Amino acid sequence: MSILIIPLGSSSVWIIGEVGDALDGTGANGHSVVLWKPSIGISDNVTDVIGIEGNSQQSGYYMMDCELLGNPCNIGDEVSVMVFNNGSNYVTNQTNISISGAGFEIMNDLILNSPPVVSSQYPVNGSFSSSSENDFSCLVGDLDNNLVNVTLYGDWGLGWHPNETKSISGGSVMSNFTLALNEGNYNWNCLANDDLGISNLEGSNVSLTVDLTAPEINSVESNISTSCQVPEFTRVSCNTTDNLSGIKNVVIESISASGRLNHTTALSGEGIYYSDILLNEIGSWDFVCHVSDMADNLATSNSNTLWTSYTSFSDLVLYPQQLFFSNKNPIESEIVFINASVHNIGCGNASNFSLGFFQGDFDNGGVQITNLSLSLDGFSNSTVVINWSAEIGPQEIFVHADFSGDIVEGNESNNKIFEILEITGWQEIYGDAFLSTLLANQGIINLSGWSNDSGSWNIFVVDKEAEIDWLSLIALGRNILGNPTSNDFSDIDNILDMVSFSDSVSNVFTSNGNDPISTDSFFISGLEIANVPVVNSTNNSNFVTGILWDPFKDVNGEYDILDKEDVVFVTKVNNGQEGAYGIYDYEIKIPVRLREYYPADSDEVYVYFDLA
Repeated sequence: MSILIIPLGSSSVWIIGEVGDALDGTGANGHSVVLWKPSIGISDNVTDVIGIEGNSQQSGYYMMDCELLGNPCNIGDEVSVMVFNNGSNYVTNQTNISISGAGFEIMNDLILNSPPVVSSQYPVNGSFSSSSENDFSCLVGDLDNNLVNVTLYGDWGLGWHPNETKSISGGSVMSNFTLALNEGNYNWNCLANDDLGISNLEGSNVSLTVDLTAPEINSVESNISTSCQVPEFTRVSCNTTDNLSGIKNVVIESISASGRLNHTTALSGEGIYYSDILLNEIGSWDFVCHVSDMADNLATSNSNTLWTSYTSFSDLVLYPQQLFFSNKNPIESEIVFINASVHNIGCGNASNFSLGFFQGDFDNGGVQITNLSLSLDGFSNSTVVINWSAEIGPQEIFVHADFSGDIVEGNESNNKIFEILEITGWQEIYGDAFLSTLLANQGIINLSGWSNDSGSWNIFVVDKEAEIDWLSLIALGRNILGNPTSNDFSDIDNILDMVSFSDSVSNVFTSNGNDPISTDSFFISGLEIANVPVVNSTNNSNFVTGILWDPFKDVNGEYDILDKEDVVFVTKVNNGQEGAYGIYDYEIKIPVRLREYYPADSDEVYVYFDLA
């Protein structure tokens, strides 16, 4: 219990009050309070010290005689009291009371206010930035929940000055600022203010370096350029500088035929970083210096010189980029010239070795096209040209140096290259159609006298041995009842041995191996055949090709491999239209292997006209 002793027999009016400790634990004792009359102004005041050193001589209390004011108190006068800032940044709100008579007045309790606390969050002290746009974050706290604003300060360009002020409230706020900065070294801080006018900075400023320029790489050098000895070490040096934030990391990357590998470096002198790199395989080596500065700006520089390691033996090499074809999209039986270069990149000579060309991999049973006998001195090369008659379908063309294994080499894994050619499985037939065209059936009956009053012309292509019932044709993909089937297109691919082709019948005519991409109706011999699967014959829709089947040989109601019903490729005559090869009346595409549908004669197909 605290007991205040008030002097007796006095005409004084004593103003008494209690001040609580600040929420951050700072005690009220020892802080100064001031008493004044608002009507007169604070310049006419009386002060006291809180606690035992003051008039109250009691911890946490103050006591002041308002008769000591230059304009003493009278009954009814309003007086104010507050703890003022004596340099400690601890104050209180102002409290008021009206004088009721001589003796004493008890003021409302006051609580010592805790000043704001600032903590920088980002960027941290000593940070580096490679961006001209920079974000700053401060966490501002106030135990009294009376924050009002926070200001970003810095020394960017105009000395130490405020940049931006943001209004805030409450007791804990993360404040973010964005500022565009040029290159340079900067210091920054945040100043927080509460509603009592108390402000506070973080204890020390925070440094930031803005570096917008990548390091400079002056040179990348090695102490050797060629070698016939593997393995061997070479010292690769990178000379680099950074004028602002400084070098953070240097990595030297080695590049050889087998891949890339990064190597750490050591500093051997001012701006010179090196790594001792093992050249452990034959071939060309390149070295790339990757440098980052403290702001993570990156610089990369090649050596501009290729270092080469050679085996003491011969080393025959074929490069895929040096395999050329006179036509990569030939048609069947077209003569294609194949050009290949073979290199000996070893120190030893290679005498009388075989260079073979194959359809398929020699090591897996590939068929030989031809082979040549060659000799190459060390560090020499030769280019050969052969010819090949193209065969339809996907063809893997291999070139294999020393496929018989007669030469001792430093590296046997680089003797073989290949490329896949897709020789189309289709051919196009096109031309003009006239009523005077001589037509004949398989009995060589002259049909040139037929007339075509309907204006609907069709052209058909079938295997030579096919015998077609033209009045019974059905759309491929439909059974004899007109319902969809599930495997007609895969069946025709199997019969024509086109399953492995990228341009198989299924891939050309369907979206998923079964469903036609498009369908159309054809009038044939006076009958309409619907749902015929069609595709553009070449590069536009002026001419389309459809597929039909003849049920004459059918025993199960649908087209299949077992019955091997005849198939018919059909197109409509469209007079004077533009196709892939000019202006003409018809254009149709057929599988090259349609002529092999029946093996008795695999050289010819028959073309038919339908004029009625």
